[in-house]
Amino acid sequence: MKEELIQVKELPEHVDFNVTFEITSTDVSYFTHGFFKYPCKFIPQIPRWAILKYSRPRQLVLDPFAGSGTSLVEAVLHERNALGIDFDKFSQLLCKTKSTLLTKDQIDSLSQFGKYILKSNSRKASFRPDLHNISHWFPENNIQMLSYLKGEIEHKFNETGDEVTYNFLRTCFASIIRKCSYADDTSPKPYVSKRIKKKPLSVREAFSKTLNSYINAMSEYGQEALGKVSMISEDARQINAPEYNDKTSLAITSPPYINAFDYVRSLRLENAWLGFYGDSNIVSIKKKQVGTETIPASVYQTKIKDTGISKLDLILKKIHELDKKRAFVVLKFFDDMSKNFSEVRKLLVDGAHYVVVIGESKIRNIDVPTPEILIDIAKQNQFRLENLFSYIIKNRYLRIPRSGRGGLIKKDWIVDLVK
Repeated sequence: MKEELIQVKELPEHVDFNVTFEITSTDVSYFTHGFFKYPCKFIPQIPRWAILKYSRPRQLVLDPFAGSGTSLVEAVLHERNALGIDFDKFSQLLCKTKSTLLTKDQIDSLSQFGKYILKSNSRKASFRPDLHNISHWFPENNIQMLSYLKGEIEHKFNETGDEVTYNFLRTCFASIIRKCSYADDTSPKPYVSKRIKKKPLSVREAFSKTLNSYINAMSEYGQEALGKVSMISEDARQINAPEYNDKTSLAITSPPYINAFDYVRSLRLENAWLGFYGDSNIVSIKKKQVGTETIPASVYQTKIKDTGISKLDLILKKIHELDKKRAFVVLKFFDDMSKNFSEVRKLLVDGAHYVVVIGESKIRNIDVPTPEILIDIAKQNQFRLENLFSYIIKNRYLRIPRSGRGGLIKKDWIVDLVK
């Protein structure tokens, strides 16, 4: 079937099967969508389309791979109550911060804190993040100032007990880590360029600017009626939230790509400074990712199993002949997604939709039609396919050298499933 390309500002309510859209709107950073430069997040127009089409105010909307919270923010903006799942504590923090409005008193308190940080004399700070060779990443004066700033944020929380302002300050803090380091600003994967020497920003000035910017973005929305967000699990493969079974009206998500992006390593500087994890335990954290490449040799040296999906089995066989480990990475991704389909189905009401946004992959130069395979797996889990269409990816903040191994993901497919 010949692909049809349609230019639109917003996705129309009715979409024909197998069309491809070019979404011309560049309005993707309103409200809190611009908080933190998070890699690989999808544009808010996609979850907004699903939320307006398949749910109503005060109903529950789920994102089982919440990431930076794009779906959750869109849900609460449209007066839905949102349920989020993510294994990463920093993602959980972003989801909470970006979906919770500030009161006038909280805004005043945050503004005063920003002024205090700009003028205060730095007291001795003791926190050191779990980063090996930290001087490779940060100048010593910024290490001291970041440590001081973290301590002041913790001190303010201990004084006030206000979790909303605490989360807001920690999000602002995380947003300046890369800017105040030697790490390259254009690539999501942290590395220090040997060719271009970067001058890290001043911690005080970067924090003050970010804090004011985030306050202004949220202040524009006043005290509008928003829905509420609840983070209900850390594992999309084993949700274990029976109180929401058969009560969720829509699920919308963009799961990780196979073998394409390592969120744990890409966000290691921020997580280390927040104290969530560091270099000493990063491998154990990486194992929790869906799409992880952390597969032990004792597993990938065994015979690869049949999945019951002929298309997938043939691809696994081809990859296995070239790279045994990579074949098991692919197999585990689809195994994990099968578990996710089963778990999400429990939460959905009958007739509810699960909208999955995913791109195709290329593993060891072998095309993996991920959307097609996910459709087959969804059918195994008693979903039916309602629609399938795509949109052109314009900016995904994913400029990573892969030596020709990874391929270029040019568009995302929107797989619209029904329970």
